[in-house]
Amino acid sequence: MKIKKVIIGAVILGCIVVLPDAGKYYKQLAVKFQRVPEVYRTCGTLDSLKDDDYEVLEIQAQYFEPILQINDSTLLIAGSRFMDQDERTTTEHFWYKLDQNGHVVDSLTYIYPNTIKHNYKTMDRYVVDTECDTYSNWISNGDTTRYPINNLDGTRTFSKKEIKKLLSTKEYMAKERHALPSDPEKWVDKLFLYGHGQWNYLLTDSYDDPEASDSKLEITYAGELTDENEGLDFIRREYIHKDKWIQYSFWDFGRYLKWGTGNNSHIDHWEGTSYFKIVMPHKTLYFKQPNKIYEDLKTRELNNYKVYRSNEKKYLLLKGIDLGTYYVIRPKK
Repeated sequence: MKIKKVIIGAVILGCIVVLPDAGKYYKQLAVKFQRVPEVYRTCGTLDSLKDDDYEVLEIQAQYFEPILQINDSTLLIAGSRFMDQDERTTTEHFWYKLDQNGHVVDSLTYIYPNTIKHNYKTMDRYVVDTECDTYSNWISNGDTTRYPINNLDGTRTFSKKEIKKLLSTKEYMAKERHALPSDPEKWVDKLFLYGHGQWNYLLTDSYDDPEASDSKLEITYAGELTDENEGLDFIRREYIHKDKWIQYSFWDFGRYLKWGTGNNSHIDHWEGTSYFKIVMPHKTLYFKQPNKIYEDLKTRELNNYKVYRSNEKKYLLLKGIDLGTYYVIRPKK
């Protein structure tokens, strides 16, 4: 009889412990019986995509400039990144020209320690350093020479009326804050102007900052591949698989003690995988990436993308919105 009472007590205690988490255990068990469709079982992530006919060029950076269509067959990708992630003492600025197959046909790189001041900007067909007042024609003709940008009139500051007159013949391209050489305590605006093949800058302390002109060469994206948007007819999210259910135990009282986040410090969700299909001219490719799926079935992707397809439809460019990475899916040489 005593043993029977012990068993009954153990069962009751087990029920008390387990029942509050029954939903959690059910969801964890349910995902174990789900199977990924065979077509997706061998596919890898974008950075590890393997195929006999296609390959992926991955470009990472802390900052990307707008992508420019230099001519009918050439695309320009530009950006900057730290050479040493921990110390961040050295910066690399880069420019890549892609041909109609998505292959790099020319590149330009400037690497310098951060003790030396540079501020490179891509302005249509020019590489401009607004810190050192130079420009290069490399984008249009491959010439890497850095030509000086001349000051219109020494250290004189221009009036609003004078600038307005200048802008009738020149285009305002950029602005930088600048300390006057004659009075380092006084800061003025340095306006960069372009017109008739000539670059100049001037100093002013009386001009409202206008919006710099958008580049006329910036590409138009075909669409987006995001949490809410499954994609386009040639690239889209085809399947979402739930891999693992994540939920606090009812008995995990530590969740109520999370500083600054209250009781919502952890949202129950599935850790899963999204599978994507890419329709290229000669075959269909697949890739996957991690995601989170919430109980309302909303999906949070590891990375979202803007999608560009070349005019000849030979390659795709995915601009990573969240992770700062570009992927060029292109035919092998």
